[in-house]
Amino acid sequence: MPLPSPPIERAKPLLGTIVRIRVDGLPSALANEVISGAFDRVAEIHRLMSFHEPQSELTRVNCEAACYPVPVSPHTYAVLSHALELAEASTGLFDPTIAPALVRDGLLPALAGEPPASDASWKDVALSPDGTVAYGKPLWLDLGGIAKGYAVDCAFDYIASHRPDRIYVEAGGDLRLSGPQPEPVYLAAPYREGAVPAVMIENASVASSGSQWLCDEIRSPQLASAHIDPRTGHYCRLDRFVTVVAPRCMDADALTKVVMAAGTASAPILDRYQALAFMLDGAGWTSLGANAPTGAAA
Repeated sequence: MPLPSPPIERAKPLLGTIVRIRVDGLPSALANEVISGAFDRVAEIHRLMSFHEPQSELTRVNCEAACYPVPVSPHTYAVLSHALELAEASTGLFDPTIAPALVRDGLLPALAGEPPASDASWKDVALSPDGTVAYGKPLWLDLGGIAKGYAVDCAFDYIASHRPDRIYVEAGGDLRLSGPQPEPVYLAAPYREGAVPAVMIENASVASSGSQWLCDEIRSPQLASAHIDPRTGHYCRLDRFVTVVAPRCMDADALTKVVMAAGTASAPILDRYQALAFMLDGAGWTSLGANAPTGAAA
């Protein structure tokens, strides 16, 4: 009787972070081939939707769509369509047009061409059935987080088509996994000391957001938030850390932004996307969302 194949795990720098993939239950040669194919799919998403890349499809849309409809790939169309759906469902708490504020504060690079209109919003983005995107006003879309989650989903789906026993795809805090037993995911808030709680995940996706420690040569480490509440234009509270569990990684990533801004008021949209959130702030840990996906348990 042949011995079971060992797990194959590899990592590669993509999406501005490190992407890690582990596959169990496939012959080693096939597992490596499948992992390479999964990395190729992640790289394609980065090439299409990176705000940082001057030649990306998203950059071309941001520079041209206010002048005329711009054709986009099926991947970009799918992510943008879902981003607009989430923006509407959350009444703008998830806002893919928040980029100008992030550019202003040096968190994203400025783009060439006409600057965004001060009153532009996600409602000024129009998708046509012919696969084109048009802007009613000059604006800048940033699909970074939701595109990262989508890339994880694409890699996962490609690996799953080869029917391994277990799949683990992780990219900078966005994770999707499947297998016969649940795995612990630790809720490690950057400012929290002491025991780190864990969530047991099985056949689901996980994403986390919160403040980050910023260090330089002059100042001591300081906490800073990279998440802006679109209702106020101000950064979200520094003491809030959020982990969202959802069936798809693109939803888990996007919904962390909603919970960061809205806190307990985000429960209805979590239910809509069958998501569960674990939120830490001054009041301690809170669980949100009644319709959690199978396999998520604290």
